[in-house]
Amino acid sequence: MYDYLNGLIDNLALDHRRGAAEIVRDIIELFASIAELGQEDDDGADHLLKRGVKRLARGQPTMAPVLNLLNRTATAFEASNGDWEAFGQSISHLAARRSRLTEKMLERLGELPPAQGKLIAYSNSSTVTQMIEECSKLGWPQMVYCGEGRPVNEGLFLARKLTGAGIPITLFTDAALMSRVTEADAVWVGGDSISSQGLVNKVGSLALAMLCRAVGIPFISLVSSDKFLSPGMRPYLRCLPQNPREIAEDEADTLNVVNEYYEEVPLDLVSGIFCDLGFCPPERLVGEIEAEPVSPLFASLAGASS
Repeated sequence: MYDYLNGLIDNLALDHRRGAAEIVRDIIELFASIAELGQEDDDGADHLLKRGVKRLARGQPTMAPVLNLLNRTATAFEASNGDWEAFGQSISHLAARRSRLTEKMLERLGELPPAQGKLIAYSNSSTVTQMIEECSKLGWPQMVYCGEGRPVNEGLFLARKLTGAGIPITLFTDAALMSRVTEADAVWVGGDSISSQGLVNKVGSLALAMLCRAVGIPFISLVSSDKFLSPGMRPYLRCLPQNPREIAEDEADTLNVVNEYYEEVPLDLVSGIFCDLGFCPPERLVGEIEAEPVSPLFASLAGASS
């Protein structure tokens, strides 16, 4: 069990193909398993929990729901005073809280402006996928355009999921997708983080937002409210460069290769945000982000950006 959970921590820290909701679900299961282990092996569970918080905070530093979950997990661990059963109950409460967010989004689906014809969905977001599947039951959209999502091709994963759900899709290279904006009724993206400084999402989102502004179509982010990042948690969010060999394997040492997965989109380029609070202007939602205490344990393990 110990070795399995240790390996799972590394796999989750390196997962850049799935959306934040899927990763958060698995992190919750990870900490629930650590809580079970703690009732038999206190020292081993203690080490795994602290290593998990540190490794995941530094491996997924753009994902607000991961950072928020890790902070709340660390807070629950500190409050449990070594009672692993009590800690496990706290993790169960975090899981229940997370599941209710998606339920609330589905209840408010009617607030989303319909994209009756073609819809562009960029990158791989399980929230976007689920909302498209639900909208298709209402008869829209007629077609979804997806980009491949280089360099790790997470957009291809989105296209496969939508196709498996019986939704017509057309897959483009990322560059070609930009040229199709004029054909779309809207562009939908997920989001890794929303704060007063902007929306963090897959690189290419900024270009899509600027094109949407130029041609007058909505650029909408579909996220749950656990992706809102309070000012106190903002220092732990980082958009880091990735391995240049993913782009130029044989020439990464001789070429100046920039491999970026994520970027920040100014909120004034976002037409609206659809979340468990409904469909809202970004400025309103940012104003409702509540301050959240930062756990000393989380702060010591996560390492704030300078």
